[in-house]
Amino acid sequence: MPADSLIPDIPGTPVDYRTENMLRERICRVVGINGNSYFVSEKSDGVRVLLYCVLRENGQQQVFLVDRKNKFSYVPQLLFPVANEHRVLHNDTIVDGELVTDREPNGQLVVRYLAFDLLAYRGQSIIAKPLTSRLARLQCEFVTPYRDMLQRANPEFVRAQPFKVSLKEMNLSYGIEKMFREVIPRLKHGSDGLIFTSSVAPYVLSTNSKMLKWKPPSENTIDFKLTLQFSGQDYSQKPQFILNEWQGGQQYQVFGQMTVDDNLWEQWRSTSTQLQNRIVEVSYSPSDHGWRFFRFRDDKEHGNHSSVVRRVVQSIEDGVEADELLAAQDSIKAAWKERERAAQRQQ
Repeated sequence: MPADSLIPDIPGTPVDYRTENMLRERICRVVGINGNSYFVSEKSDGVRVLLYCVLRENGQQQVFLVDRKNKFSYVPQLLFPVANEHRVLHNDTIVDGELVTDREPNGQLVVRYLAFDLLAYRGQSIIAKPLTSRLARLQCEFVTPYRDMLQRANPEFVRAQPFKVSLKEMNLSYGIEKMFREVIPRLKHGSDGLIFTSSVAPYVLSTNSKMLKWKPPSENTIDFKLTLQFSGQDYSQKPQFILNEWQGGQQYQVFGQMTVDDNLWEQWRSTSTQLQNRIVEVSYSPSDHGWRFFRFRDDKEHGNHSSVVRRVVQSIEDGVEADELLAAQDSIKAAWKERERAAQRQQ
């Protein structure tokens, strides 16, 4: 992950508590929240948000972004038409994606929304459908109509867009070499690994066991809640930095400590940086077998769940490097093709 990688702020205006509750209930109804072949993509360094389109009674479309804390932001200037019906706008359509900051060759910074899944289409939940079907509809019935609209739109309207919208590139799981050789090198934003998503599994509204994440061992990170433990009443002295692992709900348990050098502590102390109970992302340091501060994660209400922590720690211990992943590409492809042949024989 590049050291200067920029995480964009979520645009828009926070909505009031009553509106938030109404929108949350409406999303639950639309998606049906109560009710192993893989694609591979790059793991972007960005902010994950849902994009929710809804029509008001007067026919005006409103677009909201929903962050990990379930907070809604209203984003004006956005319009998303339905395919082949450009005067008809999406209503109760829910997209999953992430905001990233692209750095153009001329140095200009451009915020982009990378859409990678579709939860609901015009009031119909499609989370039970396979990813292949959801991606096809996302591209044909959401992203493409939006691009077509911009090509015909007034230039002032195009310039007023708060961010650009693109479909995140996904490849078949045996396209690992293409990811390393072509896709990742041409990225304009930070990326720190690969994500393998089941092509046949339904959308999962919580931690997805069928989503596999790979990072180089040296770049594996974990999110914890940070608490400070001082030895006395002198709060100017450097405390112990306790990393707390999320158990679910509001429950945490101590995982270990974060290593902080004197310079970083002095920087935080002199600027009165809020630290207590803040979510921090830490990386593992093989040299001293410690955990070091990487960045604050104010976009998250909780740290990683204990089940995720165990998987990341195991990944660090396994130490699978990029060349080992590339070496497995042929066997991954062979297994994929065999599944295809088996499916054809059953028809």
